[in-house]
Amino acid sequence: MKNLLYLLVFIALGCTDDQPSQESDQANLDRLWSEIHAMAESVTCTSAEEWDFTAVGSKACGGPVKFLAYSETIDTVKFLSLVSEHRDAQEAFNVKWGIYSDCSTPQEPSGVACEEGEPVLQYGQ
Repeated sequence: MKNLLYLLVFIALGCTDDQPSQESDQANLDRLWSEIHAMAESVTCTSAEEWDFTAVGSKACGGPVKFLAYSETIDTVKFLSLVSEHRDAQEAFNVKWGIYSDCSTPQEPSGVACEEGEPVLQYGQ
């Protein structure tokens, strides 16, 4: 009888909702993306030579979701760390929640140009 009581207590404690939900995991991804996006958009594009781009996100089939331009005048160590954290979190999210996507790969840009103060990814020569 004592063992049954222990088992019931163990089950009751084990059934608490301390595990992250898909919604809370998504909220974390959204928070990271907001920080990345805010940093990337914090500088007006006036000189393309001061801009670079990086792959962001993680598709369920592998590879990045897209490419994002950023100014080399921001804290690039922090920025690229957030990009890496987001990629890893999205990869884990996809596995944990059984997410699937198309397996297309976004084309890698060849550079960045400035148009009306905005960075624009360039493709080709």
